[in-house]
Amino acid sequence: MRAASAAVLTLLLLPFAVGDFWAYQLGLLYLYAIAALGIGLCWGRTGFLPLGQGTFFGLAAYLSGLALIELDGSLWLLVLLPLAACASGLLAFLIGVLVFRRRGESGPYFSMITLALSLLAYQVANNWESVTGGFNGLKGIPGLPGLDSYTAAYEVAAVALAASAFGVAWLYRAPLGVLWAALAHNERRVVLFGFDANRLKAVAFGVSGLLAGIGGALYAPQQGLVTPQLCGFGLSADLVIWAAVGGRFRLLGPVLGAVLVGALTSGLRDRFQFWEIGIAIVFIAVVLLFPQGLIGVFAPLERRFGRRPVAAAGIAAPARADAGGAARLLVEGVRVRVGEVTILDGLSLALERAGIYCVIGPNGAGKTSTFNMLSGELAPQAGTASFDGRPLARLATHRIVRLGIGRKFQIPSVFPALSIADNIRVALWSARASWLDLLRPRLRRWSSPVLHELAGRYPFLADAGRSAAELSHGERQILELSMALLGEPRLLLLDEPCAGLSPQETAQVIDVIRWASERRGATVVVIEHDMSLVRKLADRVFVLHNGSLLAEGTVAEIQANAAVKAIYVGAEK
Repeated sequence: MRAASAAVLTLLLLPFAVGDFWAYQLGLLYLYAIAALGIGLCWGRTGFLPLGQGTFFGLAAYLSGLALIELDGSLWLLVLLPLAACASGLLAFLIGVLVFRRRGESGPYFSMITLALSLLAYQVANNWESVTGGFNGLKGIPGLPGLDSYTAAYEVAAVALAASAFGVAWLYRAPLGVLWAALAHNERRVVLFGFDANRLKAVAFGVSGLLAGIGGALYAPQQGLVTPQLCGFGLSADLVIWAAVGGRFRLLGPVLGAVLVGALTSGLRDRFQFWEIGIAIVFIAVVLLFPQGLIGVFAPLERRFGRRPVAAAGIAAPARADAGGAARLLVEGVRVRVGEVTILDGLSLALERAGIYCVIGPNGAGKTSTFNMLSGELAPQAGTASFDGRPLARLATHRIVRLGIGRKFQIPSVFPALSIADNIRVALWSARASWLDLLRPRLRRWSSPVLHELAGRYPFLADAGRSAAELSHGERQILELSMALLGEPRLLLLDEPCAGLSPQETAQVIDVIRWASERRGATVVVIEHDMSLVRKLADRVFVLHNGSLLAEGTVAEIQANAAVKAIYVGAEK
C-alpha cells in the first residue's frame, strides 16, 4: 500500500519537475494508458485479443466532445462525461454477448470482428459530417470547467489513470479476476464448474470498453479536437503494441508500454526522420528478448522481495442447496451422430440410487461420448436424457453442471498457471457464488469440510502458493479429483481416475471414491479399463458396445455374460 501511495504521489508531483510541455504529453499518454489497461485485461488476463479498442475510445471522445460543446460550463457535464465512458463499456459488453454466444468464438474470429468494427467506426465518423465534423473532426471543444492549464489537465489524467489501475487491480484480486485467468488457460474446465464462460468474457470485454471510454471521455477536453483517426485501426494497433511491449500479463505492463513507447515516439518524431523504423526495432527487440514485456525484467525482484501471502482464517462456504442425496439419471434411446459417424446408437441406462457404477467396453464403445452427452457437450439427435426428472436436452453445459453434475477427465484438466489454492477456490465457488459474490475478494478465503477432509488425505493441497504447473501427473490427477469433489455434486462422472497413478496413489483414490459415495451420498459413475479396479469399486457395471448398452449387472454377472465375453476381454493394467 505504501508503494502504491508513493507511486500516486509521484504522478501528481511529476509535472512540476518536467515542465508544461511534458505535462501535456504525459497527460495524453496517461489517457492512452487507461485504454491499454483494457487490452491487458482482455489479452493478458482473459486470453482473447481485441483489435478494435480505438472504437470505444473514439466513441466516448465524440460523445464527450459533443456534450462539452453543447453544455460548456454546465454542471450536467459531471454526469454526461461519465455516461460517455459508460456508453463505450455498455456497447463493448453487448458486442461481447453477441459474439461470445457461440462456443469457441474468442480466438481469431473475435479479433477479426473487433478489427472490422474499428474500420466501420472510422467510416461512420469520417462520413457523418453533420454530427462528427467529418474528416476534420469536432473542433473547438472547450476544456473541463476551471481546468484550462496543462498542469490541471495532467492532474485529471493522472488521477484517472491511478483510479483505473486500482480498479483493475481490485478486479484481478476478486474471484472474477481469478476466473478470467482460469478462462485463459482452460475454458472448458471453467464451464464444467458451472460458470457461464461467454458471459465472463463479455464482462471482461465490457470492462475493457469502459476503460477505453474513460480515456476517450477525457481526451476531448484535453485535446480540444476529436478526429475519426481515434476510432480507426491505427490507435487500436498502437494500444496492442504498447501492451505487448510493456507486458500484457502484468497489471501495469500496458501502462509502462504506453508511457515509454509514447514518450520515445514524441522524442524521436521531430529529431529522427526514420523514427518509425526505430520504434519498430524497439518493438521487435522487446518481443524477442523479453517475452513477458519490459515489466518482466522486474519479475526476479518481485519474487525475491514481493509480499508473501499471509494465511487468513477460513470462511465456511455456503452449502449447495442440492448437495447430498442420490441422483436419478435416466437415458432412453439416445442417438448421437458426428458427421457420418454414429457414436451413440440407441443408448439406454438408468441410475436410481446412490452407489458406484462402472462403465466398461472396448475403445470406441461410446464411454467418453456418453459423459460428453450428459455434460451437454454433445447434443443427441434422438432419445432423451434426464437428471432428477429434468430433461438435459438444450441445456447449456454450465447449467447442467449447476444441477449437481461434476466431472473429471482421463487426462488431468486443471488450471496450470494458477496456484493450487486458486484451483481449489474455483471449485469451491462452483454453483455457490452469485455474480455479485464474484466481486468480493473475501471469497478467496472460503473453505469447506470436504476441503479439510481432502487436505488431510493429500497434504500437498495445502501448499497454497505452489503453481499447479509444478505438480506431477499423479498430483494433477488427485488435484482434479479433489476439485470435482469440492463442488459437492450428486452425480460424479470420473473418466479413468487412476490412470498413471502409483499403486499407493490408486489405493488412496479408491478410498476417496468410496468415501464420496458412502459418506457424501453421491452417485459415482466411473469409466475404467482395469478390471481389478472395477472389481474393487463397482456396485454395478454397464458394458457399452458400438454406442449402445450391451449388458448390465454386478461384476460377477458381467464376468459370466456370454455376450460380454464375445466382444470384451477384461485386461488388467
